[in-house]
Amino acid sequence: MDTKVDDLGARPRYQKIDHIAIAVKDLDAAIKFFQNCLGFNLVRRRDIRGAVTGMVSAEMEHNNIKFVLCQGTEPESQVSRLIQQHGSGVAHIALAVENAEDSAHILQKHGLQFDTTVIRGPGLKQIFSRRDLNSGLSFEFIERDASQQEFLEENIQELFSQLEKSSAY
Repeated sequence: MDTKVDDLGARPRYQKIDHIAIAVKDLDAAIKFFQNCLGFNLVRRRDIRGAVTGMVSAEMEHNNIKFVLCQGTEPESQVSRLIQQHGSGVAHIALAVENAEDSAHILQKHGLQFDTTVIRGPGLKQIFSRRDLNSGLSFEFIERDASQQEFLEENIQELFSQLEKSSAY
């Protein structure tokens, strides 16, 4: 990594925006908007279930620009509560980093809090920040190796489970 973990002036080196997750009220309508108006392609849909609630999502892509559209399946789900509290819109912005664990450690030293631990999968590590009350934003710091450019079902399920347990999102 280009930064020293014990240097309080250090910041992670962000490589790019990996994706932006959008909380929506109506997933089918959002997919149609992204396809018909903006020209994005539907890559895949997912149905994720936690112990109590769930969400459905759609991955949209165009020219290496990725959006993940998310809709809660019950009023108590994290996505539904996010929309109730903050309205539809950006759920989180995922920033690609060289090392998710080092990035989290550095950012914690600067006061950023996290709603999850590092979620690990083959070729993929992710950690999600607590929502900033001023901007309303939450960030994902994502480390991918060159072989893993998709989202892993296991990682998404673990994220959903951790957020459900902490009542975060």
